Amino acid sequence: MKRTMLVVVTTAFLGFMAGLAACGAALSVCSYEPPESRISDFGLLGSFNWYDGPFADDRNRTMSASLVGDYTGIYSSAAFGQALDARTEIRADGSGWAASVFGSGSLSSFFAADTPAYADIFGVGVVGFSASTQEGLELDLTGGLGTGRFRDVTPLAQAISIQNELLDLGELLAPVSNETLLDLAQILGSIDLADDEKVVTLVAKLVSTELVSGQDLDVRGLLAIEEILKSSDVTRLCGRDLQARLGVSAMVYPEFSVASTGIVLIRYAAVPDPVSQFNSSAEAKIRLAHPEQMNIKAGASYTRRLPDGWTARAEYRVTVDRLWTTSNVTATAHAASGSLTTKIFGSVGLSLVGSLQYRTGDEEMTSSLAVYMETDLF
Repeated sequence: MKRTMLVVVTTAFLGFMAGLAACGAALSVCSYEPPESRISDFGLLGSFNWYDGPFADDRNRTMSASLVGDYTGIYSSAAFGQALDARTEIRADGSGWAASVFGSGSLSSFFAADTPAYADIFGVGVVGFSASTQEGLELDLTGGLGTGRFRDVTPLAQAISIQNELLDLGELLAPVSNETLLDLAQILGSIDLADDEKVVTLVAKLVSTELVSGQDLDVRGLLAIEEILKSSDVTRLCGRDLQARLGVSAMVYPEFSVASTGIVLIRYAAVPDPVSQFNSSAEAKIRLAHPEQMNIKAGASYTRRLPDGWTARAEYRVTVDRLWTTSNVTATAHAASGSLTTKIFGSVGLSLVGSLQYRTGDEEMTSSLAVYMETDLF
């Protein structure tokens, strides 16, 4: 238990330090503060494998499949916020199958949006859900107080990427000022301009700096800007929040029970540079009448766009169920994964995925390594 708590604390500490590092530069990506943020990000990874050997019986017949999906939706303005997070995992092999889905939906109201010292303090109501073939179905209804915000900083990340690409192409003679980068971010973040209008406005702004080599950007520069605008890269998110909530937790299946519950949640998101994203979170849920019964979840992920079209992602999650699901059982589950993805040519994609999993009671870690190739036919 002490070792697991150390992992949880270390994960949160690393998230905090990464957030400080991201905000310590003269103009980090997290310096961008839009009037409102609308974020919707969905990721899906699946695999299927079937093998039937040369024997007439089923000695060599094997089948395995997996599907992992993540969704994050956030809206935030000066006075109001809402969020929806969900994750599902389905895995099957010759010995059986397992599935889980968990997430939450929340509504937040900021009490003093016009007072800078208290602008990030909010009241929040949350509905949480967790269902799995191993632990059953559980629902939470909680409310409380929190502090912090999350912001969509994708426009500034794109602005810095455009500057760096134009410098590499020789289209810019020197980096533009921080004020110009923020102006470019405002153009990129505008919801009233189409992409072609954004390109025209961006070029005009860059030319006005007198740092463009020649009188105007050439075709290479225009294509570079259009490519960054059309990039399907993940949203860049910055921010942090801390929540303390009280409410009820209902175990619906396998045995119905209701208990008063306290929840503490801390989350961090940082963008160390325009091509990377770091996320971390830790949540502790405790039954108030029996504080020794708790459920702790923590995790961290890092995604980075690499040269030549590659994207790398690493993720780690840990769950500690201490007398929560079963009154006399403490169980810990660890899951780590890493992936490399790229486009080989045209619409053909290649992914290399490795994962490690361990649960209390397993004789050894479950490991997997797979190579996937995919394409869009039409």
